Amino acid sequence: MQIRRLTTEDIPALLESVNGAFADYIVPFQLNAEQLEFKIRSEDILMDYSVAVFDEEKLIAFIMHGVRHHNGAYVVYNGGTGVLPDYRGKGLVGKMYAHILPFLKDKKTEKIVLEVIESNQSAIRAYEKQGFNVNRKLLCFSGQFALHPTPQAAAIVPLETLPWMDLPTFWDITPSWQSDIPSMMTTAPNIMGAFVEEQLIGYVLFNPTKKRIYQLAVAPAYRRKGIGQQLCAAVQSLIPNDTLEINNVDEASTGLKLFFERQRLTNDINQLEMVMAIVK
Repeated sequence: MQIRRLTTEDIPALLESVNGAFADYIVPFQLNAEQLEFKIRSEDILMDYSVAVFDEEKLIAFIMHGVRHHNGAYVVYNGGTGVLPDYRGKGLVGKMYAHILPFLKDKKTEKIVLEVIESNQSAIRAYEKQGFNVNRKLLCFSGQFALHPTPQAAAIVPLETLPWMDLPTFWDITPSWQSDIPSMMTTAPNIMGAFVEEQLIGYVLFNPTKKRIYQLAVAPAYRRKGIGQQLCAAVQSLIPNDTLEINNVDEASTGLKLFFERQRLTNDINQLEMVMAIVK
């Protein structure tokens, strides 16, 4: 077996391995070439920072890593770890980390971040063995929003863009990697803004094709006035018969959690965000 960093030429083999590794996952999924390319682009995944195990020419295990510069340091995101079923139980994840960590240290990486489904205890134990610790719990919701909320406290307007760097002033929590500002600026989601007297006081970022809300936020001074309901209703009106998903809501955001529960959304599944500090 050979362990090495990936190149762009490995992407077709990576796609095959991703689909083989996740076919029997807790939440099974399959990607086509276009979807994998979208994931690579939206999560800032770099092949040079990613690693895989090969059995002769066959890619049998992998870790995809995204890279971003944040607060003066480089942060690496584990965008997916997989091992083909026939090769599990051989410690390949640990071997891949042993191979890639010296490279990440050399690149001045501050930490590695990942998300794992809370019920996947074997994966959690494997990550803890590598030095990861739980940082926060992320809740995933799904359901339908009421289409005609009252009162109408704000004007809801479709937007082409947002003042991206000002959005943290709306937040109580930081979005997870896939929903954070760099991903949103890359993937260009649909946007609805809430306005009071021409002032932006709330917004929602969403993808009607994927039926997913990425970010929902209302300025602190304008909360508990039904504006969040208005924004969600505006999204739901575009796909009135479909269920919407909202993934990775920080459990610490009690207001947002309570809001989704009051909308009678279901908390389907939870994830744990885990972090490993890179010792310099």
